[in-house]
Amino acid sequence: MNELFQLLQQNTSLKKEPPLVAKTVIGAQKELARAGFPLIPENFLLLLKHYNGIKGEDGAILGILPENKSLDIIVFNKAQNASTQKIILGYDDFAFLVYDAFKEKYLLIDRTDGMELDDFLNSEFSSAICSVLHF
Repeated sequence: MNELFQLLQQNTSLKKEPPLVAKTVIGAQKELARAGFPLIPENFLLLLKHYNGIKGEDGAILGILPENKSLDIIVFNKAQNASTQKIILGYDDFAFLVYDAFKEKYLLIDRTDGMELDDFLNSEFSSAICSVLHF
């Protein structure tokens, strides 16, 4: 995970949101649960404590009540997600990065046909983030 933080810090082309305000996590998790989505996984929350949303040229990582409202994980999932076992965490031009709570894996899902393009174990979290931000 430290390697991921170093890569993100060194990448000047990414627009990185300020760190997550801890008190917003519980409210966001409750709102997501009320809407039928699974909880945000722990390692993703750890990322948000450093960068509460990241916007690249053609990819993004969502955040909890970020300054850039287009990166709001709650709003985005309510608009784009029909699944009750997956939560969208980010996207690029072609795929959503989702966490599948049933499989306990990160998945890249094709935005047009919903097909699974790739999967990542929890231990491969950094690779999942890098794949959607393209670095």
